[in-house]
Amino acid sequence: MIVIAVTVPINADKHDAVVEATVAMRNATLAEDGCFEYRFSFATDDPGMMLIFEEWRDAEALTAHFSAPHMAVFQGALGQLVTGALVGHRYEVSSKGPLR
Repeated sequence: MIVIAVTVPINADKHDAVVEATVAMRNATLAEDGCFEYRFSFATDDPGMMLIFEEWRDAEALTAHFSAPHMAVFQGALGQLVTGALVGHRYEVSSKGPLR
């Protein structure tokens, strides 16, 4: 499984527009083959920071995601809302289970 974690600096004054773009993106992405989780959240200590958490079955599913039409639409929408560089990390996970 591949886990992706990204931080995205956004224009906090345009929070509603960011949320609108993320709802459409999340719904379309969760319908993709190989997507287990795709979630957006916002940092409690910084209203200008969006967090993205993703879980993918494998590299092929993630690669297909990057070329999905809704990804291009989302990137276009975010282009006007992002205020700096995205910072992302990719993790390859061999197993997943509850904390206990």
